Amino acid sequence: MRLQILTPLPIGFAVFLVHLATIPITGTGINPARSLGATIVYNRNHAWDDHWIFWVRPFIGAALYHQIIIRAIPFKTKA
Repeated sequence: MRLQILTPLPIGFAVFLVHLATIPITGTGINPARSLGATIVYNRNHAWDDHWIFWVRPFIGAALYHQIIIRAIPFKTKA
């Protein structure tokens, strides 16, 4: 029971570290929906320079997950 109380602490610390690491890259935009809205409202040419990562990264992650994790799981076939 005591460990459940401390569960939010590492999650918050991980989000804090991501924010520190991504300030120079995306202005700490770790939520693609929020970053897209700000980019549309800001409407400057250089606002779109780093926005591609929000669209490419999920597809790369999903492809890697499929190739490495899903294909590695042995499925039982009906004989």
